[in-house]
Amino acid sequence: MASGKSPRQVPTLWCSLEGEGQLADIIMPIPKMPRGLRDAAMMNRLVPFIGAGASKIAGCPNWNEFADKALEFLIGEGKFSHSQLAQLRHLPARVKLSIARGLERQHEVEIKYDKILDPANNLEDPNAKGQVLYQTLAKLGRTFVTTNYDKWLDRAIGAQPPTLKTSPLPQTRGGPDTPTAFYQVKDLTAANLNRPNSVIHLHGSVDDPNNMIMTTQQYVDHYKNDRMSEKFSEENYVLTFLEYLFENKTVLFIGYGLEELEILEYAIGKARSQKFKAEHEIRHYLLQGFFSHEYEVMKNLKLYYRESGIELIPFLRDQKDWDQLIEVLKEFVREAPASEPLKLEERREMRALLE
Repeated sequence: MASGKSPRQVPTLWCSLEGEGQLADIIMPIPKMPRGLRDAAMMNRLVPFIGAGASKIAGCPNWNEFADKALEFLIGEGKFSHSQLAQLRHLPARVKLSIARGLERQHEVEIKYDKILDPANNLEDPNAKGQVLYQTLAKLGRTFVTTNYDKWLDRAIGAQPPTLKTSPLPQTRGGPDTPTAFYQVKDLTAANLNRPNSVIHLHGSVDDPNNMIMTTQQYVDHYKNDRMSEKFSEENYVLTFLEYLFENKTVLFIGYGLEELEILEYAIGKARSQKFKAEHEIRHYLLQGFFSHEYEVMKNLKLYYRESGIELIPFLRDQKDWDQLIEVLKEFVREAPASEPLKLEERREMRALLE
């Protein structure tokens, strides 16, 4: 029996050689920024697409916690019981949110979703990690898309809702450079996507809780495919918006864990045309954290997303868990901060829009 180190030890990090010049693609705490992602940021084509994992770092609840807290609010109002909640805890978050929504309507109670998502309001007692994370995100792009309901991203760029419902003055959207948060379906447009300093809430915002997309039926309706309808009024503006986004921008998905990939796949699959699905070209990127023992999962997911034109950028969670995302984003911002819009790029996108 030999003693000492073996001639070759199996590494805990997965590595493969691929792409131009046999560049290494390695899972490490801070991954190498892909050239296509860097170029997109420098050309102002990069759109960060932010998921719940980012807000979790900032102190917001995850999906399951959010659903439980909605039902706990109803317990506090005397419309639900701890016994009933105990029986439902094993159900998927979306099912529990559907039940909470139904009880809201039945008892005419308004769940304070803003307090659930942002209990400290982040003004008097801001979350330090959240501030660093979102201030860093704000430097990565000029326009942002998110499936989150909270206002962390809005505050990071100083965005306000497009209309002031309580104002006695005429409602205006401000100038083209005014930071603005959009959350109504009618505002999901190419024009707003090309508007600097904007946040587009794909599933709604706590500023309009009645229209937040939370239940299974709401997801089905939100992404329903009526694109073949001859009636223009039946066009699904959500899919039109996403199709334009995926065809004309480079998207970087941030804050999406394994439990949220269903939403990500649903949105991408609904929006992308068969032509783009077949091309298998890398157009978008997914930044996701893994523990070192999850390298097989990462490897398979990398291949899976490549077939949809998405490059998985893994980073190691072993030392800092999800907080490592902050360090990764800091490095990406250092390498490729968001730039001012390029006139040539703007003209190219306008031609694509008109075609």
